[in-house]
Amino acid sequence: MKNIIVAFLLAMTVALPLHAQHDSVSLARPFDFDLLLSGNFGELRSNHFHGGLDFKTQGVVGKPIRGVADGYICRASVQWGGYGQALYVMHDNGYMTVYGHLDRFPRAVEERIRAWQYDNESFAADITFGPTEFRVKKGEVLAYAGNTGYSFGPHLHFEVRDSTGEELYDPMRFYHSYLKDRRAPVASKVAIYPQEGWGVVNGGAVEKVCMLKNGSVADTVAVWGRVGFGIKATDYMDNTNNRYGVYRIELIVDDSLRFVSCMDRFSFKENRLINSWADYTRYVRDGEWFQRSYVADNNPLRVLWADNARGWVKVEEERLYKVVYRLSDYHGNCNEYCFYVRGVRQDIPFGNVDEGHWHCLLWFLDNSLEYDGMRLDVPAGELFGTTAMRVVEQAGCYGFSRRYSFGDDVVPFLHGARLSLKVDSLGVDTSKLYIKSIKGKGGYTVGGKYTDGWVVADVKALGCFEVAADTIAPRITPVREKQWARSGRVVLALSEKETSLRSFRGTLDGEFVLMGYSSKNGRLELDLKREKVRRGKHLLRVEAVDACGNVCVYEKSIIY
Repeated sequence: MKNIIVAFLLAMTVALPLHAQHDSVSLARPFDFDLLLSGNFGELRSNHFHGGLDFKTQGVVGKPIRGVADGYICRASVQWGGYGQALYVMHDNGYMTVYGHLDRFPRAVEERIRAWQYDNESFAADITFGPTEFRVKKGEVLAYAGNTGYSFGPHLHFEVRDSTGEELYDPMRFYHSYLKDRRAPVASKVAIYPQEGWGVVNGGAVEKVCMLKNGSVADTVAVWGRVGFGIKATDYMDNTNNRYGVYRIELIVDDSLRFVSCMDRFSFKENRLINSWADYTRYVRDGEWFQRSYVADNNPLRVLWADNARGWVKVEEERLYKVVYRLSDYHGNCNEYCFYVRGVRQDIPFGNVDEGHWHCLLWFLDNSLEYDGMRLDVPAGELFGTTAMRVVEQAGCYGFSRRYSFGDDVVPFLHGARLSLKVDSLGVDTSKLYIKSIKGKGGYTVGGKYTDGWVVADVKALGCFEVAADTIAPRITPVREKQWARSGRVVLALSEKETSLRSFRGTLDGEFVLMGYSSKNGRLELDLKREKVRRGKHLLRVEAVDACGNVCVYEKSIIY
């Protein structure tokens, strides 16, 4: 009992310090109407945690956003994707708040941004301001909510950060009393993971996924050695159909607390640690998020706590082991799931060594793999744990290099590793070569530069790669051209087939003209009225360049 109490008190430190530290600070509501969320803090997203609350705006753009505390606007940004139009406010209380996907800035800020965009001939902008330029008062209209950037419906993305802007806190500590929530988190599946070389599940070295029904698992799974657990779970709130991330997860085995996660803060440098805590392979392969209840050797994510075994469970007796998951939300709603695994003595396999070349990469050392046509350099600390990897070399499909596959599963890095592939033959301009990550019949670019017979790129994860060439320029096509004169808006579809868009630039009658761009739908827009274009005939020219330097030029005489 004493050990349980000590473990519980240690686990509570994952959540308590931040709540206690800022109890005296309050923030006002950003909207006058009742608050509802479409997303919560810490939700699992591709390669990152969701950094704030997504407040619904009643399905429309243009809702006024109120200042939540006194301070000043310290930064404004405009992006193709991401937050779209965003404001950053430094408050007198020491916090910074962020407002993303805005429809409109304050007029004075808007004028500063547009002047910068024309001076730099760039749609994308990022400007900082001093403490006396744009003061903000609590309760006054700050900006207007929208749907810009990588947003797929009107809402306000709202963040609370520290004064450096690098540490993100859960805004629920300020707004939980405004939100109704009587619904506990719900789990649908659990996973049982054998530790490679040390554990076994149902006679195999791969994880076993089990459906949860009536709060338990129907069949008892046979395990031996060291195993870990994971869970697929979702939270809900009153008055919405949205799904949210689970605030707190506890794993208890045989009445002993083994693991706790409490998602109430993180820093930007911790974002990619999501690929260690979550089952990255299953997410990439099946689109499902499982949160592991053990901590990898190189995962310092602060919202995780585990016992001395890092959450791994040692099964060394032939008996039933009781496993309990306790899931809680910020409002204290809780669900428990209980199931059993059976300790059954089994031989512990160690992968399939029949094909390819096997390598053991140690996470705490620099690792290099060299073949005739490939070199991989992995700096120390980039792997989340020691990894046994099979490398398979095959003939390439594009004719520029051999194809290399690293392991059966996708292996993520904390930041990245350097991959070099040798070019076997050249049939195109070397500036058009890039490294392609192969996935099924398709794939995507990971970039790369040609140097002395090799194409070199920094990769975020290991999978299957070869050299490809991009000789196709971006494509620009008109959208609803007949409506341009009447609507006062020129709309173009901008697409890039092979790699990625590097830049675009528009001119009207030879002079730079500001055009907006959204990466979520590939639309370029010119607001003729906003840009104060005079009535009459004009020559529009748009130039787009992709990552390999291919250029597309679109020219059109327009009448406004």
